[in-house]
Amino acid sequence: MTQLAGSVVVVTGASEGIGKAIATAIAHRGGKVVLMARSQDRLLRAVDEITRQGGQASHVVVDLGTPAAVRVAMNEVIQRHGRVDVLVNNVGAGTFKPLHLTSSDECDLAVALPLVPAVVASQCVLPGMLLRKRGHIVNLTSPAGFMPMPYMAPYMAARHAMVALSQGLRCELQDTGVQVSLVCPSQVDTGYFQNNDADMRWYPPISRLFPVLQPARVAQEVVEAILQDKAQVVFPWQLRWATRLYAVAPGLAQWLLQTCGLWHGGLGRAKHVI
Repeated sequence: MTQLAGSVVVVTGASEGIGKAIATAIAHRGGKVVLMARSQDRLLRAVDEITRQGGQASHVVVDLGTPAAVRVAMNEVIQRHGRVDVLVNNVGAGTFKPLHLTSSDECDLAVALPLVPAVVASQCVLPGMLLRKRGHIVNLTSPAGFMPMPYMAPYMAARHAMVALSQGLRCELQDTGVQVSLVCPSQVDTGYFQNNDADMRWYPPISRLFPVLQPARVAQEVVEAILQDKAQVVFPWQLRWATRLYAVAPGLAQWLLQTCGLWHGGLGRAKHVI
């Protein structure tokens, strides 16, 4: 896409953190943003903040882990605005602990988000995009979508699925005028660890290789991916090179991580397994 001004843009998981930053950045470019999440109070605060800054924003309250609810929400946006020009699939959830210590609810949520809303929302917007021969879908993933991260198997599986979804859709939509971008940042400062009961003993030490990013940086990369039709954006550069090394030499990459003390895979070696 050459511009965002006047475009109708849906951002999922947009009540706070990365999603809110993306919606704000797009609104600053003149886009009409529709924020989707579960919390009406947080959505209202985010919309109010964007509109006070001169942007155009509205919201839809929806449980993004429920396919039927996602379809209803997307159809509501299409009926209200007549179209969706850009879809940003940002919502996600997950925790880090061995699979046998993960609760059923934690497993279900990590798999349902982000994959369910990404697939369903994309299915909803594609007919109109294909008819207009114009549109853009952005899928966000994490380093766990490219490299093995012990103690977060459901989360990692869903993030790998986001990579596959993006790659498959981009091939499928070639020469249609509809573009697909995959965006993968390193750890982002969203307040997750302050707001959740996170057991840092299981957190991947490899994360120490990469700087912690601010949501505004991720938003900037998403905007550039849309405007410049980038197929894949992995950042910062440390993460980009780490994923490339693992792709071509996984054994070497894992050996280097173990040697540097940045790999803690192996339940047999873990001292705090319950």
